[in-house]
Amino acid sequence: MPGTLFVVATPIGNLEDLTFRALRTLREVDLIAAEDTRRTSRLLAHYKVQKPLVSLHEHNEHREAPRLVARISAGESVALVSDAGTPAISDPGTTLVRLAREAGLRITPIPGASAVVAALSVSGVPATPFTFLGFPPRSGAARDRWLESLHAIPGAAVFFEAPHRIIATMADVQSVSVGRPIMVAREMSKINEELVEWDNTAPQGGTIQAQPIRNQGEFVVVIGPKAAEDPKELADVDALGLFDQLKVKASLSDEDAFKSMAAITGTSERQIAKIVKKARISVKRQMEQSS
Repeated sequence: MPGTLFVVATPIGNLEDLTFRALRTLREVDLIAAEDTRRTSRLLAHYKVQKPLVSLHEHNEHREAPRLVARISAGESVALVSDAGTPAISDPGTTLVRLAREAGLRITPIPGASAVVAALSVSGVPATPFTFLGFPPRSGAARDRWLESLHAIPGAAVFFEAPHRIIATMADVQSVSVGRPIMVAREMSKINEELVEWDNTAPQGGTIQAQPIRNQGEFVVVIGPKAAEDPKELADVDALGLFDQLKVKASLSDEDAFKSMAAITGTSERQIAKIVKKARISVKRQMEQSS
C-alpha cells in the first residue's frame, strides 16, 4: 500500500511555533525531505525527534523528487519541510508535489506558521485582497517587469527579500509606490524582530530619502493598497482631448498615452482606458444625433 507525502509547515523563526500536529507527523513518518538538513536537524533535536533525513533543495529536486515518489509508492511516508514556513511557497517542493500528484499518491498539507500572513497581520493595512510576489528578480528586464506589476496591483502586496538586496530593492520599490504605506518586517518571531513603517511620501518633483534599516536577517515587505480612485476627477471630454494630444503631438502609442495620463492624473491606466473609451462613444453618439 502506498504511503503519504506530508507537506509540513515549520516555524519561521521561533521553534515554539511548531504545531502539535506537525510534531506528531515528523515523529511518525519514515523519512523527512528537508531543504537544508542542518537546519532541520536543529529543529528535530529541539523536539528529540530522530528520523532519517534526505536533502531536497532547488539544485537537486529534479533528481531526488522521482526517487522520493518511488519510495512513497513503495509504502513509505515522507514529510517535506523547508527551512522555514510552508514548502513550495517560494521554497523547493513544487516538483515533488507535482510528481506525487501525477502518480496518484496521497498528499496531506500540515499547515502552520506563515511569514506572509504574519506580516500582513501586523501591518495595519487592509489585507483583502492581497498579492504575494515571492522574491523580486535580481536585475535586468525581469526586475523592471516585476516593479511594473507591483505598481499595477491595486490591493496589498507582499514579497520577500534577501538581506544583501533589501536596501536596493526598497529604493526601487519606493519609486513605483509613492504614497502607499509600506512596512518592512525583519526576523519575524525571532529575538531581533523588527517592524519598520517606511515613510513613503515625497514632495511633488522631489525624491525619497533612503531610511536606515539593518540589512541582516530575513525580510518580508508589505505594501498597502492604492488610494481609492475617483474616475470623476478627469472629465470624459478632457480625457479624450488629452489622449488625442498625446497621440498626435507627442506621437505616443495608445499604451504609452495611457501611462502618461495615469502619471498626470493619479488614475490607473485601466481606468483611463475606460474613460477614453466612454468619451469616444459619447462623442460618436452626439455626432450621429446632430447629423
